[in-house]
Amino acid sequence: MTPILAVMALAFPGENVNLLVALPPLCIIPASLIAAKLSYYISRKTILTVGQLLFVLGGIGGAFAPNFEVLLFTRVLFGLGCGLVYPIVPTLISYFFAGQERAGMMGGANAVGSIIAMVFSTLSGTLAVIGWHVPFFVNVFFVFVLIMQIIFLPKVPPEKDLAFAQEAAALSPEQRRIGGRAWMGILLMFVSMTIGMVYLLKMAIFIQESGIGDSVMAGFASSSTTFTALLISLVFAQIFKHLRRYTVLVPMAAIAASFTLLAFATTPAGVFVGAIVYGIYLGTIIPYLQTALSGLVHPCRRTFALSALSIAMFAGQACSSIYVAFAEGVVGGSTTALFELMSAMFAVLFVVVLVYLVLTRKDAAYPYGDVTE
Repeated sequence: MTPILAVMALAFPGENVNLLVALPPLCIIPASLIAAKLSYYISRKTILTVGQLLFVLGGIGGAFAPNFEVLLFTRVLFGLGCGLVYPIVPTLISYFFAGQERAGMMGGANAVGSIIAMVFSTLSGTLAVIGWHVPFFVNVFFVFVLIMQIIFLPKVPPEKDLAFAQEAAALSPEQRRIGGRAWMGILLMFVSMTIGMVYLLKMAIFIQESGIGDSVMAGFASSSTTFTALLISLVFAQIFKHLRRYTVLVPMAAIAASFTLLAFATTPAGVFVGAIVYGIYLGTIIPYLQTALSGLVHPCRRTFALSALSIAMFAGQACSSIYVAFAEGVVGGSTTALFELMSAMFAVLFVVVLVYLVLTRKDAAYPYGDVTE
């Protein structure tokens, strides 16, 4: 959606097209809670199948929307489907893999998402030249994903039938808690996504506003971001192996640098450099926090913790449009000034995270992750 927001604004004058990006995360939040609850009683493969069906219907359905209201309804279906799917995937990875292999799989899963996002961003930006309906048909791809999912994914038993669930009654209250460090990771996800989504919401508009390019260029810029995220995700396990908990400083530094570069960009080259650096942020923040939480909480609470993480991510995306409206009021509506403000805020956040890491150095271990500091 993000590369074609400018096109959607022309197709639906007077409508708040940012809702097309912000509404799905709002629907993802309750759906993720439902997924976490259902996984205790129902196989996660069943939850994934239902979620994928809603995801496909909502994605393709946008092409047939006769008006903006129906288009928003398809985004609701899309968000509900995504909310059922998204938190289940990392829990399955944490179930099947451990230690460095788990970190590699978290990065690999993020890399696959980056490949799809890279291709779809390019396609949507290019197809939008034909008409705003056309980009929605790229979601036909997920029909094939659904078929592969049904055929190849093992049927994992409900969590109530797994050994760690039966042992949970003997755990101490402290072991059953999510824990302060895990909650700090969840909070970081929310804050960074709320501020960081400014890039996705404003990039296409910034490119046109600055006279640097059109929706096709916005699509290529978005693709360069996701291609970089793909490459970084593929080597994430090695980054995590050497930096451990300090890995989080990489995305914090990258996103601050990205907004700085974009704020001063006056040519396509400047935009692409900023987009590439932003890809480093995307390629590390999600697999890092998923890996960290998997090692910080007991397996009986892992699904809930990872669902809370996904809720924080999508809640941040949903709140981002509100934040953008507020921030634009502060800086006067200039996208360049908005990017300058984001640069300063992420520089401050980098310092806050660094100080937190130093102060909590004594609690560096990941007690349930087969990884030690």
